[in-house]
Amino acid sequence: MRYIFYPFFPIRTNIASVCITVVIFLLSGISAAYSQEKALPSQWDLQACIDYALENNIQIKQSEANKETGLVDTKLAKAAMLPSLSASIGQNLTNYPFSQEDTSSGTSTLSTSGSYSLNASWTIFDGGSRITGIKQAELNNRIADLEIEESKNNIKLAIIQNYLQILYANEALKAYEDAVELSKAQLESNKIKLSVGSVAKSDVSQWESQYAADNYNLVNAQTTLENYKLQLKQLLELDRLDSMDLALTPPDEEDVLSLIPDKQTIYQTALHVMPQISNSQLNTEYAQLGIEKAKAGFYPTVSLQANTGTGNLYNHSGYSFGSQLKNNWNNVVGLSVSIPIFSNRTVKSAVEKAGINVYSSQLNELSIRKELYADIETAYLNTLASQAQFVAAEEKVKYSRESYDVMNEQFTLGLKNTIEMLTEKNRLITAQQELLQAKYMALLNIKILEYYQGLI
Repeated sequence: MRYIFYPFFPIRTNIASVCITVVIFLLSGISAAYSQEKALPSQWDLQACIDYALENNIQIKQSEANKETGLVDTKLAKAAMLPSLSASIGQNLTNYPFSQEDTSSGTSTLSTSGSYSLNASWTIFDGGSRITGIKQAELNNRIADLEIEESKNNIKLAIIQNYLQILYANEALKAYEDAVELSKAQLESNKIKLSVGSVAKSDVSQWESQYAADNYNLVNAQTTLENYKLQLKQLLELDRLDSMDLALTPPDEEDVLSLIPDKQTIYQTALHVMPQISNSQLNTEYAQLGIEKAKAGFYPTVSLQANTGTGNLYNHSGYSFGSQLKNNWNNVVGLSVSIPIFSNRTVKSAVEKAGINVYSSQLNELSIRKELYADIETAYLNTLASQAQFVAAEEKVKYSRESYDVMNEQFTLGLKNTIEMLTEKNRLITAQQELLQAKYMALLNIKILEYYQGLI
């Protein structure tokens, strides 16, 4: 936070002017801090979106808060190794209604007593339960770090997918805009031809219908693009009213057809860089420590106690308060051993459950590895298929464009009718949309494979 300082005050001033100056100083600092917090990139490209989300996403902040809780638990586990110390003070009022000392008067006798002590306790041996607890707490901290990384990776992947959807919707929108302009031009041309009697009214009606349909598709494309932009703002924790200048640069063909490593290489890399793999391994270690902690219940617990204290009693002693405290002062040191003999199978059941947890953790680790391989294999096959579809779609668009141009020339010369022309135009639009779909599916799966390699 950068503060704005006002180092030069007038030599002669009063309290009111000083207070006003201080208020201006504080408000300036708060305003500067708020402006810095709300500072947004001038233009949003993919990397800017990812960087901003990593700093402001609520799920990531929640994961970081969970880590802080784990650090507190670790301190608590380590503090259990230390002795405890407590003080106690007690004051009692005792009534003796039938005291033999005061039966003649018929009144009760009251006695006041007090006790004051300082107590210490230290568990010397507990079968290693506390030491194991410290190890588990430290493992939890490492698991929390990996969960933060998982949250970051999830938000990265979500933003990449959404950003590519925006690029796709933007290109699709331009294609529909071109289709609308083309239909509009044909409609105006046919209206002129109708006025001179060279075409029938039905031809104009067909072009009007096509123009309306293209406008409908254009509106849907605009709505889709705005929805994707809104989803991106939500991922970035931005207000929907915040302005957002997106860098909508279409990717190059080289990006779409870039070479990818074989899936086995990607999988081996993912095993070392994906946090969920390390997380599952640490959870297995945590469960194995649970067996050691449960077995500690079979061992005795050895504790050392010490206390010092004194007390006093009124109405039943001729000694003064100070004398009583001195005479009643005592110090005690003791050693206690608690030996478990029969615990109704509590400890044995805890050990068995801990063993089941280990087995469950191992199965979960295996499941995560298999799921990771399946995801990589799916993305790998989708990438190859999408790249092949992209190459085929490029050829289809090329020949559809040539066919449309020929059809347009023949239509202009009156050799083709309106239905044939509309059919060829819709074929071209369909081919363009298929090209866009293959293009961005290939890009998305390439990005997913880069994600699994830790390159994003």
